[in-house]
Amino acid sequence: MNILLIVGTTRDGRKTIRAAEAARNRFEQEGHEVEFFDLKQKEIPFLGNRTYIEEGQVPEDIQDLSNKVEETDCLLIITPEYNHSIPGALKNALDYLYPEYNDLPFAYITDSAGGFGGVRAMSHLNDITLALGGYPGPSLQISNISEVLSKTGEITEDDFEERLDSFVEDVESQVAKLG
Repeated sequence: MNILLIVGTTRDGRKTIRAAEAARNRFEQEGHEVEFFDLKQKEIPFLGNRTYIEEGQVPEDIQDLSNKVEETDCLLIITPEYNHSIPGALKNALDYLYPEYNDLPFAYITDSAGGFGGVRAMSHLNDITLALGGYPGPSLQISNISEVLSKTGEITEDDFEERLDSFVEDVESQVAKLG
């Protein structure tokens, strides 16, 4: 299975990268290919020309994202919760594309420094996925991320390892079911 993993935050000092590294490692251990698309490493301006409108050029990194979405079996979004929603940089990047998401399985990992694990961001991601024509899928919320994952993405809490394994199985099942 090919997975496109989008890191949905661009802030300095972000902790979400820990979850992205942990997820990438676990999916790769299970034999899956993971493509890492880190918004912090990309140049994505405010929404301009979308990929499905022929007028004008889309930014190079957006064309790259479009190509990667077209080739993936599952889009895995990993993001923190910002003010009860998702980061603006993530929403902006997602909005550039539209037909590429049609019938695509999505999965999500949300995190927070506090006790809610990004559940409100998760709710918005489900709504956005439906509006884009994708299939909302498995989700994993990470509360108190600094206590669960080290700075390098190493799991420091046994319970989380079990939850991550279950999440990977759920993603595999969803992708197989939607084929």
